[in-house]
Amino acid sequence: MILVRMVFHAHHGKIGALVEGFKQATHGAPERPVLLTDLSGPMETMVLEGRHESLAAYEQWRAELFTSRRFREGQGTMDGLIASGSIEFYTIEQG
Repeated sequence: MILVRMVFHAHHGKIGALVEGFKQATHGAPERPVLLTDLSGPMETMVLEGRHESLAAYEQWRAELFTSRRFREGQGTMDGLIASGSIEFYTIEQG
């Protein structure tokens, strides 16, 4: 089992719009991810987090999400909101 975190840093003052865009884009997604925002650390940070059986299962989930009509429509509302981002993969050892 793996944990995947997609970390996004929004432009100043744009985090709310970014969160709403991802809520809309992932609504109805298989295994809907958890959305987190910063309480500490770098400001204007949002994390999209999900658990998957394997890296291959994550890649399949990602492909299905990115090709969904809802995601493509929601993605257009996020143009210009993201300053930078990264992706993190973890093996779940317990939990």
